[in-house]
Amino acid sequence: MRRLFGIGLGLALAVQGVLAPVALAAPDAPVVSSSVYKTSGCDPEGCGGVGVEDTFVFSSSVDVVKFRWGFTDPPSTEIAPGVPVRWAPESGGPKTLFVEAVDGNGVPSRTLFQFTVKSPSPAVASWFAGDDPSFDHTGNGHDLVLDGVDTARSGRTLGGAGGIGFAGAASGATTAKVLDTTGGITVSGWVRLGDGAVDRTVVSQQGNVESAFRLGFDADTQRWTFAVAEKDAAGSAQRTVRSKGLARVGVWSHLVGTHDAVSGEVRLYVDGVVQENVPVVRKGFSADGELWIGKALRGAVAAEAWQGDLMEMRAWNRAITAQEVREIAVGAEVGQWLFNESSGSTAYDSSPYAHDLRVVGTTWGGGLRFTGTGSANTSEAVLYTDQSFTVDTWVKLDSAGAPGTVVTQRGPSGVDPFTLRYDGVRWSAEMPNAAVNPTKVWRAKADAVVGTWTRLVATYDANARTLSLEVGYRDAAEVQKSSVARVVGWHADGVLSVGQGFVGVADELKVVQGPRF
Repeated sequence: MRRLFGIGLGLALAVQGVLAPVALAAPDAPVVSSSVYKTSGCDPEGCGGVGVEDTFVFSSSVDVVKFRWGFTDPPSTEIAPGVPVRWAPESGGPKTLFVEAVDGNGVPSRTLFQFTVKSPSPAVASWFAGDDPSFDHTGNGHDLVLDGVDTARSGRTLGGAGGIGFAGAASGATTAKVLDTTGGITVSGWVRLGDGAVDRTVVSQQGNVESAFRLGFDADTQRWTFAVAEKDAAGSAQRTVRSKGLARVGVWSHLVGTHDAVSGEVRLYVDGVVQENVPVVRKGFSADGELWIGKALRGAVAAEAWQGDLMEMRAWNRAITAQEVREIAVGAEVGQWLFNESSGSTAYDSSPYAHDLRVVGTTWGGGLRFTGTGSANTSEAVLYTDQSFTVDTWVKLDSAGAPGTVVTQRGPSGVDPFTLRYDGVRWSAEMPNAAVNPTKVWRAKADAVVGTWTRLVATYDANARTLSLEVGYRDAAEVQKSSVARVVGWHADGVLSVGQGFVGVADELKVVQGPRF
């Protein structure tokens, strides 16, 4: 039944000799049909979940020529009657879908369709994150059968969890089907490539002939890849996305591959950053075979064996969001010193790694004050200086002219792999190219201001091979930035030292191993 809609244009009636416009009847209020997201009948916490797709169908009067829909008011996306809307939420919580039915005269009617989306569904499997590498930490029972792996490899942080080593075709880890490959999926992990001579696979799930997806390394381009196969057949086309930069042998990198069931996009993230060349595949084939870590299926034959180390492998039955990617790719805080002690010879590390600094020849007060003769030192190395890291601290320079070290990790024979220092004129982040007789020192520099609290942030990106320095000031928005390229770090396991030769105050020092974004 039609409803009257205001006073519109149309036929006119004579009322007591005056022409009065006829009120146009509005179309029926649109009806929203859906299978997942509903206004009632869901669990108390909501329906569906982040990345879980549904299809909305709108209906109204027969003379409706279009619908407008959206999650903001007024809705702006237009579709023809009978066209379904595929949608997947990027966040949980209450949602309001605004829908307008519009007839041929442009007269609208509207419906508010309100529902709640469940909070993001967790990973359905998680491995290589504890003492037992075969154990699935989600509790879903996807435990691995391990073959020829090394469980005593070094991890991505000094003193942290270890990695799991794979030695090519002699190694592998398998479990029964984990993912529904016809819908949205995500796989992720920390990886360290040991050899880039041939193609390598980190994780895949199998059909009869081909892997439905493959996260790994392409030897021809020397780049990370994530591929989704169009069908379960030998030589099937692979919808592949590659990393922007080269994959570095021996460098820990965080990889995430997603297939978004709504948009069809296949995405690859490296160290928390989405990469280029995103192809589209609307639906993957149903792969009911095993999930393999460390190899793929090509033409019904196991291939592309992984050589290198892996940590913290995860899988989801949805495409996780960019924000979720950043959360799992963030570097590990391996040291944090607030310098808020008022006395004593120890500056305590509040990170889980407990790298306390022994303080000699300094005084306390508004931070740790150095006069050019004292220093503060850990008892062991804090960073892998051949991997990505960030050193972030506040300092106040007392006077110009006298060079001094803010932070360094010691190396052999007086050559340190990384130093953040005042060179007598400017702040300088420095990395030499060799432990013995270096022929080059890479330096990122920025101006220094005496007597002003200054934030120094030095970052080494081992994948991009860049060393950068950012310099900012308290209560000031301006930040100086400097960087140098083609930097290749090397590791030395000397102690972390703060303040050697420096004249000024240091405060709130933080050290992070891994990507910064």
